[in-house]
Amino acid sequence: VADCEATRAGFEFHFAVVLPGGSWCFTRDLAEASIEAAPKLAHGEAISAIAAQDFDACVPHMFCWPGYTAYRALMDLLRVPLVGNSPECMGLITDKVQAKAVASAAGVPVPQGELLSSPSQVPTVPFPFVLKPCREDNSMGLAKVECEAELAPAMAEAFKFDSSVVCERFIPLGREIRVAIVEDERGEPTIVLPATEYLLTPEHPMRVSTDKISVTDSGLPDASKFFATNHEEAPAYRRSICPCPLDEALAAKLGDAARKAHRALRCRDFSIFDFRVDPEGEVYMLECQPVCSFARQSPLMVMASKTEVPGLQHPTLYHAMMRRAAARRPAPYDADRILGMK
Repeated sequence: VADCEATRAGFEFHFAVVLPGGSWCFTRDLAEASIEAAPKLAHGEAISAIAAQDFDACVPHMFCWPGYTAYRALMDLLRVPLVGNSPECMGLITDKVQAKAVASAAGVPVPQGELLSSPSQVPTVPFPFVLKPCREDNSMGLAKVECEAELAPAMAEAFKFDSSVVCERFIPLGREIRVAIVEDERGEPTIVLPATEYLLTPEHPMRVSTDKISVTDSGLPDASKFFATNHEEAPAYRRSICPCPLDEALAAKLGDAARKAHRALRCRDFSIFDFRVDPEGEVYMLECQPVCSFARQSPLMVMASKTEVPGLQHPTLYHAMMRRAAARRPAPYDADRILGMK
């Protein structure tokens, strides 16, 4: 994203790279040679280096549990405003049970489900149901269970990824639709972007991990063709369409549910939701995944590009979010304020 000419002209980027094992380095680009050559810093040294600067905002690109939570919280501690969602929001949405409980309390339809704490626990949700690790991403460990014979291996696989597993009713395939929200200038979730539909089939009614991330024969992500959806070799069930056709009734249901969930989960700047639509046209929120790389081909930017609104085009929307984040910079310490938690 920082390579876009208009972006380079309007902003100065510094890259803080956290390496496997926890060491840091600071570079002016993300070329592998630059990262390899950069001096490596311990955690405390890196924090001191960031604190010594006067950064206007941080665009987080760590799409993992520590990146969602601890490293975002670190930016808050260092008073560097974040583009996008807070660590509190990210911690909540990553816990599928808590996120759905909060959304449901706000009136968002969600599938019936329960939390399993042991591979030996017997689910009470009737077959067929879906098992998924409670705190995991990209459908890792997910399985549809049709009968008792399929239960044990599915439970074992799900519990590889987390100590808690969600068991929820399988929603028969009507459609699976992704909805994105962008906040307006007042910070209200009024803008619903054109939706994306994943073209699943009766033979392949759920998106599993390999439908999202291409893998090698050893099961590891394939860097040469990372995203599986819409790849030139992808089968029909790994295709998506944006904008997808929606009648007024379905568009209203999806927009209402997404706006309610955005507010309830305390999303900020933008949010992205996956919904299941059953054959009767009822909608169910499957998950909230409010992250974005802000690259032109990223899901949020693709959906925004399908509008005719100049302010929602790439890179204008990205620039606006960075400026909005910079404007959230905390006020200096006020010694006269002695009451209240903040």
